Amino acid sequence: MAPDILWLVARYAFLGLLYLFVLSVLRALVAEMRAEATVLAPGSPAAVAVAPGPEPAPVPRLAPAVAATAPVSERLREPLPPRLVVVRSPDPGRLPVGTTFPIAAVTTIGRGEHNSVPLWGDQFASNNHALAFLRDGVVHLRDRGSTNGTLVNGQRLEDETLLADGDRISVGTTELQFSA
Repeated sequence: MAPDILWLVARYAFLGLLYLFVLSVLRALVAEMRAEATVLAPGSPAAVAVAPGPEPAPVPRLAPAVAATAPVSERLREPLPPRLVVVRSPDPGRLPVGTTFPIAAVTTIGRGEHNSVPLWGDQFASNNHALAFLRDGVVHLRDRGSTNGTLVNGQRLEDETLLADGDRISVGTTELQFSA
């Protein structure tokens, strides 16, 4: 009889530990989701800390009506905003090579769908992998503590760096080219 009671107690103890494990995993997921939402909330302290320095000037663009009616020669002379172009993709069906992402005041790069540059299908990219942002008219790149790091022209990014036209950025197995 004693072994049956011991077995029953052991079974309930195991179920209790399993319950605590599942609960801690759920808490971690909720905390991560809240942290991602905080980064995205405009005016939140996390969003302000992401891009320190003075507020960048907006990139001048023609109004859509002017751009549509302007002669082709004038539209060709209009400078394009800085952008990232997909050069290599692990999932060309969802993220085709040649896809272009304009760089705004703050541009997030990562596997999460909330990012400005969502790297779908790249298992080696973190959810919140890197950050590109404009400061004083220059594009900066910063790794956000990703697991596998960010490479610029084959060199691991240790600190914030300035991007130059043609720089190759490797995030996971995705490769992007910066175009000023």
